[in-house]
Amino acid sequence: MRFLLIAFVIVLSNVYAHPQDAIQVRHSKYIDHAEVRHLANSATITANDARPLAQALTALSEEYAWVVDFEDPPYYSTYDLVDDTDAKWRAAHPTAKGVTAIAGDSFQSQFAENPDTGTSVADEERILQKVTSDYNESTNPGKFSVRNEGDGRFAVVGTQVKDEHGQYQSVNPILDTPVSIQEETRSAFKTIEIILDALTVKSQTKVSLGMFAQNALFQSQVTIGGQGIPARVLLQRTLSAAKVKLCWRLYYDHDVQMYMLNVRPLMKAN
Repeated sequence: MRFLLIAFVIVLSNVYAHPQDAIQVRHSKYIDHAEVRHLANSATITANDARPLAQALTALSEEYAWVVDFEDPPYYSTYDLVDDTDAKWRAAHPTAKGVTAIAGDSFQSQFAENPDTGTSVADEERILQKVTSDYNESTNPGKFSVRNEGDGRFAVVGTQVKDEHGQYQSVNPILDTPVSIQEETRSAFKTIEIILDALTVKSQTKVSLGMFAQNALFQSQVTIGGQGIPARVLLQRTLSAAKVKLCWRLYYDHDVQMYMLNVRPLMKAN
């Protein structure tokens, strides 16, 4: 028994002596795009990423030409985050704060499909609900809900994260925060900046615009404003005025404790 215990300790020492190996293994499993496979009466979507649900939703959006928005919850615990610090940097900065990443991994969901799948709003909601429900039953970080935003637009929003005891706790999606901006005509780009600035002040959490469709946002003129309106609604109205269909990805970075909003055009896969 004593020898078994010694062997077990040696194995653990080898595993944890090189944390960079675990990081490299995790990254090597990730895929660039989620894969949608069509079977006789169903389809299967497979993702593997730090944010596997977001990756799966992007693939579904491209597969069926759906406008689907995505919003991270504010992850913060060691149950939802993993160390992602480069080994060389860590060696040069042994006492500095490292880098964390969302602890996502592989995810797969299967849903019923027929030749007309994806052509109706009801069908889209059914599939998004199924995929999101399957994700919530997985061991991946966070729990999410599907929201019908109207006009054929849906959002998948993070609603729960794990605390430092490994227990789920509900969180308020930051885009539900009511904000007030003056109503006037501006470019869609400028309007989004004003919305995010107001959201930052109201929520006391930094929210910035990251990557975005420059031509669509600079060239579209919108008249948006109001008092005490959820930031989500103002963003929807702004993007709806663009000449192309746009959707957003709102990602949370725990290391700097801020959100980054990426706005991308809807693309249909070949």
